[in-house]
Amino acid sequence: MVEVAQQANVDPALIRYYFGNKKGLLRAATEHLMEEVQERSRIMLTEKVPLKERVRKRLSLLLAVLQENPRFFQLVMEEIYKDEDGERGRDGLRSVANRGLALSEALLEPVAGDPALRAVDARLLHVAILGMCTFFMDAKPLLTILFEDEAGEDAYTEQYLDFATGLLVRGLAA
Repeated sequence: MVEVAQQANVDPALIRYYFGNKKGLLRAATEHLMEEVQERSRIMLTEKVPLKERVRKRLSLLLAVLQENPRFFQLVMEEIYKDEDGERGRDGLRSVANRGLALSEALLEPVAGDPALRAVDARLLHVAILGMCTFFMDAKPLLTILFEDEAGEDAYTEQYLDFATGLLVRGLAA
């Protein structure tokens, strides 16, 4: 609890005052981390680079965040998505979901040189991207066995990034 309070830059003695309880503190810390990740993604996606590069950057960032914080999305699911305590809970959930959706919509914004894109529901794209990244990170024991002949985790992660990027770009093309 003390470590979480320090990460949130809050005196541990004042947790109840600021957040009500430990759950409120965890929720605030989770929302803060999520905002940081979404802001890093937003900045990357505003660059006028080809679709393939935008998709790869989005996937790379999500995988990097999950490597740094392996249980990040489980924490988000528990503290934000599953917590609907009144209006504040729903508003927080709506805000996080809408910011995430905006990132997927930004991927679909055409830039010069992009292939023509088919009509895609950005909500489904958002869920697919999250699923592709979270499962890849959660499946480390499986990947270790499947890729035991590879040069290491970095090698098969790069392979996966190439594969997932190509899959998404070809799937989005008209």
